[in-house]
Amino acid sequence: MNSLQVNQNFASAAQVAIHALLPVPDNSAKAAQVIPTQQLFFPYSPRAICDEIGLNWWAALKLYEDGWLSFSPEGTPRLDERQEAELRFVGSLILAGCDRSMLANLLSSLPKPYAYHGSRLYYDWAARHWRLLPDPRANREAQFADWLDALVEKQDVGSLTGIVELAHDALSRVRVISAQPELRGQV
Repeated sequence: MNSLQVNQNFASAAQVAIHALLPVPDNSAKAAQVIPTQQLFFPYSPRAICDEIGLNWWAALKLYEDGWLSFSPEGTPRLDERQEAELRFVGSLILAGCDRSMLANLLSSLPKPYAYHGSRLYYDWAARHWRLLPDPRANREAQFADWLDALVEKQDVGSLTGIVELAHDALSRVRVISAQPELRGQV
C-alpha cells in the first residue's frame, strides 16, 4: 500500500475520530429548541405534517389529549414554526415505537413544549438524557487543538504521525498549485 492510500485511509478515520471527540459547547438540550423568529410564508396544517411523516391523525390527537403536544392539532388550522417542530419531534418518537411509558422516560428531562430540532439532539442512553450534537463547523481550530491535546495525553503516536503526514501532503499540494498558476482554470 502506498503512502497516498495510507494517508487517504487515515484521513477517513481521522474525520470520524474528530467528530466523535468534538466537545459540545453547550450541552443544554434547550439550545436545540425552535425559537419562532417570524411567521412562515406557507405554514402547513397539522394533517399535512402527519401525512408527510407518516403519523396517524388519531395518534396526533391523542398526543395532545395526553399532554405531549402544547396545541390541539384539531383546533389549529395552520402551524407556526414551533408547533411544526413539536409535532415532528414528538411524532417521530411515536413512529420509532415509543409508547406512553417510553415517552415519559425520554421526555422527562426536556422542558415543554417539545419544539426541538430533531437533527440537533440525540438521546444518550447511558446517561439517560438528551444531548446536543456537536456542530463540526463551530470553532474548528480550537476543537482540532483540543483533539491534538487529547492524542498527546493518550500518547497516540500513530494518530499524531498520521496527522503530520496529512499536513505535509496538504502543504505539498498547495505548493504545487501555487507553483503552477498558469494551469489554474484549465481542464
